[in-house]
Amino acid sequence: MAHTKWKQDFFSKVEPIAMLDPLASALGAVEEGEPIYYSYTDCIKVAGHACASVSCAYQMTKVALKALYGSELPVRGNITVRFAGGRTDGANGPIGQVIQFLTGAAIETGFHGLGGRFVRSDKFDYDEELGDSHPSGLMAIFTRTDNKQSVTVFANPSVIPFSAEEQAGGAYMPKVITGVASAQEKEKFFGFWQGKNRKILMEEHGAFRVEQA
Repeated sequence: MAHTKWKQDFFSKVEPIAMLDPLASALGAVEEGEPIYYSYTDCIKVAGHACASVSCAYQMTKVALKALYGSELPVRGNITVRFAGGRTDGANGPIGQVIQFLTGAAIETGFHGLGGRFVRSDKFDYDEELGDSHPSGLMAIFTRTDNKQSVTVFANPSVIPFSAEEQAGGAYMPKVITGVASAQEKEKFFGFWQGKNRKILMEEHGAFRVEQA
């Protein structure tokens, strides 16, 4: 079977998110109670690239679901999300797309349900006022629709440490995106860019904080 040949080995080592999806089982895609696994590489496909924003969206969702469900399997579609900031601000759009993909919580264009069940639309909200109250880093409130339990997740990737050598690779970004970088310069940039993703996803550094809402 054809498969994607990812350049970064760590992609396959990122722990996937297991979810139950009642809509998928109701329509025969999976057996009832059978989990569906969402990987980091699935999110790369959704966004079209791997960057710190995509990685933070993945990790924010993972820690939120863990806090809300503990050892239980999270239920996709049974979660609402309030994301701090406008939908067109910075990278909020792509971040929101990844969180929506993972949780099933969609904006107004999402699935409207069947017979009053399995509704996904209007469960994700970009909240500009909430963004104004939290101007630094990323913030989102995740809420279960069954028991109304909520958690607030904060992400601040700027606290992640980088060596001088790692940071030096970032200087090659303009040459890489304009197509004039040498092969060596590209690899140095990739080391910085993808190294940041690896740190966000696979290392403990205090960049993510969860509070009961």
